[in-house]
Amino acid sequence: MNWFGRVAALYDSKRKDFNWRLAADGIIHHHNGLVFDRAAYMRRVREGGAAAEKAVHDSETALSRFGFKFLGRLGHGAQLLDAGCGRGGSSLLLAARYPRLAIKGFTLSSYQAAAARTAARHRGCQDRVKFRRGSMLALPARAGSFDAVWACESTEHVPAMKDFFMETARVAKAKARLVIIAWVRNAGHRLGRKYAALADRAYVTKIHAERDYLEGANGTGWELTRAEDLTGPTAAYWAGRAALKSGSGTESFMAPGFASRALLYRLYAYRLKK
Repeated sequence: MNWFGRVAALYDSKRKDFNWRLAADGIIHHHNGLVFDRAAYMRRVREGGAAAEKAVHDSETALSRFGFKFLGRLGHGAQLLDAGCGRGGSSLLLAARYPRLAIKGFTLSSYQAAAARTAARHRGCQDRVKFRRGSMLALPARAGSFDAVWACESTEHVPAMKDFFMETARVAKAKARLVIIAWVRNAGHRLGRKYAALADRAYVTKIHAERDYLEGANGTGWELTRAEDLTGPTAAYWAGRAALKSGSGTESFMAPGFASRALLYRLYAYRLKK
């Protein structure tokens, strides 16, 4: 099985998983959370049960909403690409926030695409929020289609970031915005490769160093306009995950990976110059 087949197989197998169990509101996330008040968050987690799971889920929703601020103005008729849409969590939140925004989400997983379409129907936004199976490196879209691109914890599955930047530049309009949120290997940390390797084995990822996000965009038209270090707030999120009695099992290395900063959590915002 090739690389992308392995990624698809992983997500085809994740059905009634940890992410699904957290989603009492029907919004299924596949990404970290942000915690800015660690003490309050940990109090909720220590309550256990539904309160603890809601605290974790709320922090994941907070991450999406934090990232949306970097997408720029998305007015009437705007088109957004959700590159690596998972089960549609971010797209559904964006659809609620921008009632006239049209969204196309792509995932390698047939199951995820179907689950996202079902979720869109349940929320009544299926006419403007579409999900399908497809690769973010070979998008079935015309050149200059999108006003914005959202890639939340999906570029970890891309072997070479240059390919991602080139393909998204092809399908984006001039002056489009691109927001990437990603796990990043700390190339200057002695344990960076160790924790990246543990995550790679568990999640079928190829975690990149920061230079891949900074230098990979060179020559593609994407210009970096903002970079945010979210490692501290996501380390707090993983501390709560580690305190849960039942998590995904990856807390044992993800929590210390971010707490030690061997793994970094970054937001990168770009603008397309054409």
